[in-house]
Amino acid sequence: MTQPVSQAPASYMDTCPKYDIALWETHATEDDYVAVAIPSIPLAKQQYFKCLNLLRSGEEVDEDEDEDFYIEDACDWLSTPFRPLIASLAPGTLNEAGGGLPTLGQYLFPRYFVCSLAATDEKLHANERASREHHWGSPLRLVGDDLLADLESWTRSFHPSQVHICYENPEDILIKPPRRVLVHGDDGSAMECFFKPFNLSFRQAHAQSELATHIRLAQAHILDLPQAFICRLYGIVRDGNSVAGMLFAWIENKGALSEERAEQSPVALRRRWATQISGTVQILHDRNIVWGDAKADNVLIDMNDDAWVIDFGGSYTLGWVDKEIAGTVDGDMQGLSKIMSILS
Repeated sequence: MTQPVSQAPASYMDTCPKYDIALWETHATEDDYVAVAIPSIPLAKQQYFKCLNLLRSGEEVDEDEDEDFYIEDACDWLSTPFRPLIASLAPGTLNEAGGGLPTLGQYLFPRYFVCSLAATDEKLHANERASREHHWGSPLRLVGDDLLADLESWTRSFHPSQVHICYENPEDILIKPPRRVLVHGDDGSAMECFFKPFNLSFRQAHAQSELATHIRLAQAHILDLPQAFICRLYGIVRDGNSVAGMLFAWIENKGALSEERAEQSPVALRRRWATQISGTVQILHDRNIVWGDAKADNVLIDMNDDAWVIDFGGSYTLGWVDKEIAGTVDGDMQGLSKIMSILS
């Protein structure tokens, strides 16, 4: 492994429960299920809807000139009444035999509690509900047998329990989303990977499309070309016919390409990146493969100052690629042109 991994002292995890807001869901129109709980507290009700509207829209609320209200503020306000309950229900104990690394299975399928918020005597308080229905989507995406067979013919499969998560900060264990993970090959050797999940926003078709693109990359032997800077798919994480995500060979990196990074880099280095990126995209197009979400943020700069093209998820980003040509060679060229402008 290229970086040391900190282990969580048992005493620390036992005495200092930690949590984070992993994700949230809001209904597009329904909100009366909570209005019943807090009608007697006008200010709390007003603040609740302020938070709800922000989480729905994702846009900052600037109702008062002297006060900006951000998503982090909304999450903090909504979660505060639950903190004492969280501390009593989930004290943060990490029971890992032998003090080893936590697994992806522990992160994806944790023990959970269903809670609700109520109000009495002008105070908000949280309660555990007897119901075990939580309505969250599954972290797994079902894929077809044919696609799985194609994947099995050239890449590896790992069960979530076989994927170990590397955390640098003990406070982040099983709280922060996994990125750097460790798996073992058939010969027992350890392989460091980047875990890309198929999260709740991924539709089944979206997951299958990205996996199919990586199959085409492998079949076209693009990954064997030294001038093709494309991250190699090492394996998939699956449970039966369902996949949780993909494992890519870990690239030690300085971060994504950006206008600021380009401005701070010498001309020769910008030209190097431009050549690598445009050359990689041309290799893709020569084999009838589309990048898709062509933008600077999907170019990773490694520690050797090489520029890697990443993310073949089939989406696009407004401002980089027009919706009408997204997922086409023309769309790639539009995004590439804007990247070249940054590097010029």
